[in-house]
Amino acid sequence: MNAPIIMGITSGAAFLLGFLLFANLRKVNVIANSYLGLFIITLGLAMIEIPLFYTNFHLKHPNLFEAIGLSRFLTAPFLYISIQYFTSFSKKIHHKDVLHFLPFICFLIFRIPFFVTGKNIEFDEDERKIVFFVLRNALPLQIIIYWILSFATLQIHLKNIKQFSSSVEKNDLLWLKYFLLILLVIVFAWFNLLFFDLKKLVDLTPFLYLSSIFFLAYFSLQQREIFDFSQSELQELSSLKIDKKENSKRVSDTRMAELNEKLKTLIQSEKIYLENDLSLPKLAKKLDATSNETSFLINEMYQDNFYNFINKYRIEEAKTLLLSEKYSQLNILGIAFESGFNSKTTFNTTFKKYIGLSPTEFVKSNTDLMKKEV
Repeated sequence: MNAPIIMGITSGAAFLLGFLLFANLRKVNVIANSYLGLFIITLGLAMIEIPLFYTNFHLKHPNLFEAIGLSRFLTAPFLYISIQYFTSFSKKIHHKDVLHFLPFICFLIFRIPFFVTGKNIEFDEDERKIVFFVLRNALPLQIIIYWILSFATLQIHLKNIKQFSSSVEKNDLLWLKYFLLILLVIVFAWFNLLFFDLKKLVDLTPFLYLSSIFFLAYFSLQQREIFDFSQSELQELSSLKIDKKENSKRVSDTRMAELNEKLKTLIQSEKIYLENDLSLPKLAKKLDATSNETSFLINEMYQDNFYNFINKYRIEEAKTLLLSEKYSQLNILGIAFESGFNSKTTFNTTFKKYIGLSPTEFVKSNTDLMKKEV
């Protein structure tokens, strides 16, 4: 199957996926998915240029073909804005988003003479070199900048969610991070077409595009609401002081002592950490405190974030269960759920982080020790 046919199939798949994300029948992460859908659609437009070129579409409909080419300047901003909304508590569209489309607007204005007359603007030799340099490098530069911004945003998100969530696998957006890494390979393949023309990579490029669309479709169509909180809880979380420099003394010593006693009761007597869906707002509600107060309490009194604070207790519970005769019939997944974890992978990773052994190794080492004592 040749490249134009594969790219045609890929662009068709992209248009379908883009429409599904934009329509968003499940109504999850609405604004983020709208922009992600637009990103996929513009990516599909970029892909369809190749099969259109082979059918001489650019000669029959030069203005439309030029407009499709210009839409490439929308692709990277749509992706970045989408990730911004995926990682934001805000449910409203920001007017400042339009600033990301200034390069597209500038190039659109630049190409107006072509749309009107069908002819390019005339330049002298020196001006032509400058214009060619800008046209050749503007889009690659834009893509690199927005890729870096997008990746950095996801990294910050992964750090921040540990301030209010005890189980991050539902909202860590790792699928978007992996997609960005795949996109990096695609961008390199595209740069190869522009600057290097390595034959083997050229042949693989259509398959890379097709694979990326199917990867994104698989994960994006089964995503859940990232911040599944009430409006009041979202407002509280959005005001959390994540930066320690901003984390000034904002709770009195008396209030801190009162909250700490309540927290100890919830931890030691009620074992609240065993609740799989425990979040900062949920814990704050049980303490009769705000999310800000609760976060400050954990940060200041225990020198830790919410995620680590809760999961340390879960690991201690897991250690007890693993060595208990009462729970000996449970496998590792069962122990994970009983300890408050939502997945075996997270349980194994967290256990190894704190204990230095996997759960299986921990049980074996203690079993061997007991045999020696006998």
